[in-house]
Amino acid sequence: MASTVTETCLILGPRATPRRVHYWLDTGLITGEPVTKGGRGTPTLLTFRQLLEIGTVLRLRDELRIPLPRVREAYGWILRHVFDERAVVHFERGQQGAIIASTPDADSTVIPHGQGAFPNVEGLTRNVSAARQAWVDKKLQIRPNVVADTRVLAGSPTIEGTRIETALIATFATDGHYDDDVIETVEQTYPHLTPAAIVDALEFEGIQRAA
Repeated sequence: MASTVTETCLILGPRATPRRVHYWLDTGLITGEPVTKGGRGTPTLLTFRQLLEIGTVLRLRDELRIPLPRVREAYGWILRHVFDERAVVHFERGQQGAIIASTPDADSTVIPHGQGAFPNVEGLTRNVSAARQAWVDKKLQIRPNVVADTRVLAGSPTIEGTRIETALIATFATDGHYDDDVIETVEQTYPHLTPAAIVDALEFEGIQRAA
């Protein structure tokens, strides 16, 4: 799977912005080289692992609420181990509000206390475990009915269990909106799709229900 920075931000949601993604790439927080390095008229293409790394950093930043410069080394450690075939990262509380990230072989790093935030460490463990599982499965669950599966259409967002791209469903909308008539038209075209799956695809693509 290779996705542009714009596609990556669409998949990961509004917290992911091109500016943040490019900064993390340029400063080495996100590992590896892009499939292609963008330039004039050429988009930067990211690997599936880079997409998952960006998503992991976003989740950690949201929960820990610590300025990135303070925890860059710890984030780098976490990313290296999340995608190591032998490791499972686990979080626990340390002294004075610090959070300890560790692996079964006793390797660990300390994330310092940040701005009075006391995150749910079980939630941190679940978040990185989800990224790890997506890496193993080569499939990212974007919404309940929308996935990016590297084995289906090169990882383009599709309705789960099908080869129907969300971008294709978006073409049924009018002026960026949908209503019951649009949903019915899509159902008639693709009878095996549920209304919930159609709505997930439309709203993932930024299509809003008409007032």
